[in-house]
Formats: sequence, C-alpha cells, structure tokens
Amino acid sequence: MWEQDNSFSLNNSLILETGDKADQVHISQTYSGQLDVRVNGQLYRFDSQDKDGKALTFHLKTHGGNDNIRIDANVTQPVIVEAGDGNDRVQAGAGYTRLFGGKGDDVLRLGSGLGYAEGNDGDDTLIGGTGDNVMYGNNGNDRLYAGAGAKSKTSYLDGGNGKDLLYAGNGHTVLHGGPGDDRLIGHDRSTFYTGSGCDKVIANRPGDRIYAQAGDTIKRLNGSVLTTVTTDQSSLVGFRIMGSADFIQRVEDDLALLRSSPQGKQMLAEMNAIALRNGAPVMLVEDRVDVGSGYVYGSQELKALLQYERPPVVGDDPKWGFMVDGVPGSRADRAEIIYNRSALNVLGASTYSPITTLYHEMVHAYNAGNGTALSGSTTETFEGEQHDVPNSERQAVGLPTTPATTPNPKPFTENALLEEMGKPLRTQYVG
Repeated sequence: MWEQDNSFSLNNSLILETGDKADQVHISQTYSGQLDVRVNGQLYRFDSQDKDGKALTFHLKTHGGNDNIRIDANVTQPVIVEAGDGNDRVQAGAGYTRLFGGKGDDVLRLGSGLGYAEGNDGDDTLIGGTGDNVMYGNNGNDRLYAGAGAKSKTSYLDGGNGKDLLYAGNGHTVLHGGPGDDRLIGHDRSTFYTGSGCDKVIANRPGDRIYAQAGDTIKRLNGSVLTTVTTDQSSLVGFRIMGSADFIQRVEDDLALLRSSPQGKQMLAEMNAIALRNGAPVMLVEDRVDVGSGYVYGSQELKALLQYERPPVVGDDPKWGFMVDGVPGSRADRAEIIYNRSALNVLGASTYSPITTLYHEMVHAYNAGNGTALSGSTTETFEGEQHDVPNSERQAVGLPTTPATTPNPKPFTENALLEEMGKPLRTQYVG
C-alpha cells in the first residue's frame, strides 16, 4: 500500500443525531473547550477536545424534516453536517466545515473557515463564505455563489446535473457547469469548464481561462484564453466506482470535468487503455472512515506471491510496479484508489480541491498500471525539518527526483491539471 496523501483527517468525532421532524439546531462556543448545542430549545454541552487536547470534529445528522441549523460565527470547531431529507437551511461558522444537503431544496451557507458543501438531490442554493471553499450542486437545478473574500481566496464550483447557475467570487474561482444547459459568470480571476450541454459563459477579466464546446455562447474580454474542447462521451472502462449513491454521483461529477479537460481527457483515455491491456479497471472506493485519499497497489501476481513467500515482497521491489535501472516493473491489475470526496488539502498558502487529490491518485494508478513508478526517495525541507519523500510521490506531482530520471509526460502529473486550471503549482510534496 502506498502512503495515503496528507489531508484533513477528522475521524476523532463527536456525533449527535436528531429525529425526522423539522429541527432547530443552534451551535455556539460560549466557553473555551466547550461546545453548546441547542436542539429544539434543549441545551446540550460537550467537551470540544479529547483527553489529549485535540479538537473533536462535531458531526451532526438531522435526518428528515425541514431543518434549520445555525453555527455561530465564532465557532472554530471542525463540523460535519448531514442535513438529511427535507428543505434544509444551514449556516456554517469559522471552523473547517463540511455540509451535505441530502434530498430536498436546500440552502447551504459556508462561513469564514475552510468549507465544503454538497447540495445532493434537489434544487439547491450554495453560498460560499469568506474562507476557501469547494461546492457541488449535484442533481437538480442549482445556484452556486463563490462569495466575497480576500484576493487570495480560492473557490471551486461544480453545478452537476441540471440547469445550473454558477457565480464566481473574489480571488480565483474554478467553475464547472457539468451536464445540462448552464450559465457561468465570472468575477475576479476565473477558470471555466462548461461541460456538456448548451452553456453560456460571461468572463469578466483578461487572463480568464475558458474550456468550452464549439456550440457554447461565450462573452469574454481581450486577453482571456478560449480553448475549444469536445467533451468525451465515450464509455469509461478504466475505473469502477464503489460506494454510496451520493459518492457515486460525486465521483461522476469529477469525471465529467475531466471529460471536458484537455489534460483530463488524456488521463481518462490512457486509463481506459491500461484497463483493457491489464484486464481490470482501477476501483474508486469511498473513504467511509475519513482518513484521507490514497492509492493501493494490487495485482494477481503479488497476491499469489505473498501467500507463499517468506519474507514477503517489500520495499521498492519491481513486483510493486517500480522501475529498476530503467526497466518497468510489474503492472497493477487489482488496484484501488481510496477517495475522500470532501477532504481539502492545505499546502503552504494554497488550498487544493478534492479533484486535485483524485487526479494525483490517478497518476499513481497510471504509473503502477505501466510498471513505471520511481523507486527511492528525495529529501525535502519543510519548516526546518528534512523529510525523505518517496520519488513516486514527487513523480505524481510532477517534480524532479534524486537521482534525476525522465519525468512523466505532462498530462500525467498533478501539476499539469493545476496549470490548466490556473492554480499555483506545487513545488514540493511536503507542506
């Protein structure tokens, strides 16, 4: 198993569930180290940290009913809200917050902290706060607003299925319309992916990047860059998605963007070819315990060997898909990508959306499927400390390694997708 990539791992949680009626929930932080939760007028007070002083993630599940959930602006606790069925209203606070609307026409508002929101089924309204945010409308005719914030703010908006309206905000926004006839409106720096359907784009800044189909309506300024892309509608045999219905839909939304991305189309085509040659797709598996995303190498050859070998195959053995002296190793044919669809990575001063992490893991799958993963490690320095980083990780990002080797072709690095989106490139793996 290759090491899981760093992300917010919030599996140390405090879970509170309500019933199926319309609930009124107010979350406040009156005293240090405590969290006050008032449910339908009844106050519950919890410790906000575990015995080691680590902040607990407060996980609220309100199930059915038209729920109203308000988190005060001074609450810095990490929070997950599953609003369940019904027409719900949720307001986030200042902590790292993840909101899931469930079925119904929901209004989800993020706050000043790092934020993630999914509308799920229904005609939803998602509104970004001043913090960096990632929002998915999913099924339904949705409205997504990136919102106001600092020039350094980043937002990622995905309309999903339906006729959606997407509005960029301050800082830099990536907008993806998805399937359906969508309208995408820029504000500050914006990168547009129209997706399939008959879409309309209004780009307001020079330097905006627009990836659109030939039939889309585009209004843009001089200095913006328009790239005509034919959305890939072919069957996807390189991956098989395993998880809940909401997870499958969310992954399909990410794959829809890659079908409209010049870099992503090449990645999907290559993974299709690898699956046909190696005889099996890569499994895209839902992370159900909130530990982050990662790639897991697997092959029939390795499974058979590990049953009988003593000691087992370890290290940078070519049977794990590593190249040795320029000779490709074995090819993965039973591999998995574990995907946490709501985990955001903060590296240095930059926030990276989940699709970036997914693409990084796809690069691992590309190298393992070809037996071209790099062995060894390269030293990186972060905050005065040195770290031995596997060369396979720097290879996936698109960074040089020690010793110097031939890098992956440009479509097959995480930085290739970041560059296409107009986002800062990663200069090292640790951060």
